[in-house]
Amino acid sequence: MPARPRTGAPHAVESEESLAGTVAATATDATPKARGRVDWVDSAKGLCILLVVLGHAITELNNHGYSTGIWDDVNFMLGPIRMPLFFLLSGLFAAKALSESWHRLANRRIWVMVWLYVLWVPLRDLVLALLPGSHVTETGFIAAPRIFDSANWGPLLYNSLHALVEPTSYLWFLWALALFAILTKATRHVPPIVQIAVAAAVNVFAPFAAVSWSWDFVSKMYVFYVLGIYGAPYIFRMVARRPIGFLAASVGAYAAVAGWILLTFPSFNAGNQGFVRLFLSLAGVFAAVNIMAMLQGTPVVKPFEKIGRRTLPVFLMHIPILSMIAIVADQFLDADPGLPWQPVIATAIAAALCLGLYRLILRAGGGWLFKRADWFVRLTTPTSAPATPGPVVAPRTVEAGRGNAVAARRDHEGERR
Repeated sequence: MPARPRTGAPHAVESEESLAGTVAATATDATPKARGRVDWVDSAKGLCILLVVLGHAITELNNHGYSTGIWDDVNFMLGPIRMPLFFLLSGLFAAKALSESWHRLANRRIWVMVWLYVLWVPLRDLVLALLPGSHVTETGFIAAPRIFDSANWGPLLYNSLHALVEPTSYLWFLWALALFAILTKATRHVPPIVQIAVAAAVNVFAPFAAVSWSWDFVSKMYVFYVLGIYGAPYIFRMVARRPIGFLAASVGAYAAVAGWILLTFPSFNAGNQGFVRLFLSLAGVFAAVNIMAMLQGTPVVKPFEKIGRRTLPVFLMHIPILSMIAIVADQFLDADPGLPWQPVIATAIAAALCLGLYRLILRAGGGWLFKRADWFVRLTTPTSAPATPGPVVAPRTVEAGRGNAVAARRDHEGERR
């Protein structure tokens, strides 16, 4: 049975630059001692975000008339891994929050996501509405930007408002993280095995599938977040042992079930349902974790580690960037070049542009786009927040007597890198 997280175990302060909140305060041994980043966690996060960008690159290229070849099948095959892995990593270092006061939890984990979500939902809609329509087989632009037609203003506004209760875009991840922080705090006295069992049942039976695609996605991911919280000690011990046999079994099981789906069902998604989906996700997630841990320190995963430390700007900006890449390509190409690696090329370009634009925005004073503005920090930080139960062991904690409001602000800021 997964153990309840210990309040005194080392954990990291959450960084708003780290999308999943998995800035580590532990080393890769079973009992982490050194405070800092865990390289295999960073590389796994980097893999996740690149798989997310790859999936959206395939969709964007198809919409503009570019062939994506075998990458369509690769994208479906990796679908059970990328977001479950992201949420598992998000939960790994969230256990400390369960012992904090509601004030401190909100300041560290909830208001951060609220700020980013409320800011980026309309910003994302506005940027996409400003882009003209184009296609690789057509000359020039085939449609004016939607923002130019006043008939679109109402739907754009409605979409931004409606997204507060039902996410309508890829930004559902931020909405889910805020919700999960609240749910795990509210159910912290429920036995972990019960929480995991209920969350697994929701994943399998998908009660929101016919109601809302975003609620369906969110509800299916909760089991991995809870597994990350309560299974963290076991996961760190597992990767410390470098279990070759377990890795081989995980990869083999994933390949066998995925192959069975491809041979049995008309499409991969048709067979990736219920218990099969949960099994594939678990096998794929633990295989990915062990692979990244075993490759830690090698040149193979260095690029993943670097991007894993800056997942937030890539996540927030990659879809508008991908749209702009496709539009620019349409203006210079008369036909689809049919390159076999087109989605991978688009993914690499988009990730690089996101990180480059991020640096430019920071230099121009736009850091508030990626972390809470100072005025919002003051607004959402209680002037006399109740003390956090249990010892506070995160880096950069303030000394007693400095004031709880100052401590909350320090926690909010995290480790800026």
